[in-house]
Amino acid sequence: MKVVSADDSPTLRKIVSTVLSKEGYEVIAVEDGLQAVQAVFREMPDAIVLDVQMPRVSGYVAARVLKDDWQTKDIPIILLTSLDAASDRYWGKQAGADQYLSKDFEAPDLVAAVTEVLAAAKAKAPGGRILKADPVDLSDDDVLQRVCEILDRKLFEASVQGEIISLAAESASLEDSIAKLLEVLGRFLDYDLAMVLLHEAKVGYVGVGKECSGLEYDQFLDSAADSMSQLTGMPFPSDMLDARVADPEELLDDEDDTTEMATYLSMPLRGRGGKVVGLLGLCSSVKNAFGETQLATLKLIEGPAAVVLDNALL
Repeated sequence: MKVVSADDSPTLRKIVSTVLSKEGYEVIAVEDGLQAVQAVFREMPDAIVLDVQMPRVSGYVAARVLKDDWQTKDIPIILLTSLDAASDRYWGKQAGADQYLSKDFEAPDLVAAVTEVLAAAKAKAPGGRILKADPVDLSDDDVLQRVCEILDRKLFEASVQGEIISLAAESASLEDSIAKLLEVLGRFLDYDLAMVLLHEAKVGYVGVGKECSGLEYDQFLDSAADSMSQLTGMPFPSDMLDARVADPEELLDDEDDTTEMATYLSMPLRGRGGKVVGLLGLCSSVKNAFGETQLATLKLIEGPAAVVLDNALL
């Protein structure tokens, strides 16, 4: 079994290597977070032990980079640090750490932590067999580029979440809240049509983002009604839906039946107690219109969007 250990202290590197080597582990010791990321991709170890406060790239950032990549996300990480406040443990968990040990650990504590995370990783693996990706050599610039990409994405996601959450604090009508919600979505999603469909009221508030045909519109309503039926387990024919369309630029051509819906996406909006209060539907005439980045962001805003809707309904 192989373990990558990163610490800028030669003393701590020696202690960790000695303790784990005596237990039969092969230890690859490095000096900072950047080298840790490189070593993990190069060696594909069974576990990782990271100091938090390290030069160039901290343990928190290294953990985020490793947990963000499909090749390394399942490798368990133990954060080993002198920072032992509750906030430090919280941030370590947010970074993806599987265990957290303070630097005043006893040898049995470290061995037990490594044993535990390895057992947990094996239990989660399909059939108990952990598959490893092929080794990859990363340059310093490659690692720093990954760090920047994660930072950019997290800032983007936080900005979108912040915008939507702020809507819940505004005193506005239901229609106004939904219109503003669809407006925010339109800033990062290229949709033809978007709708918030309310379950109990059977009302759908539709926003038109691009030129679309009457055929695409009808297909969208049918798909949204079908999604609501599947979500609630109750019949919801599209002719029961009261669709209210916001189309100030007159982009919807009711007489045009030449363009069909090619991509449809929906997600539930759950209010207090997990009750389904509505559904968010999106469509486009372009195939595979919503990529992984958009889908990931939609998943993140599912909760805040439900809060906005729940607040507006109250």
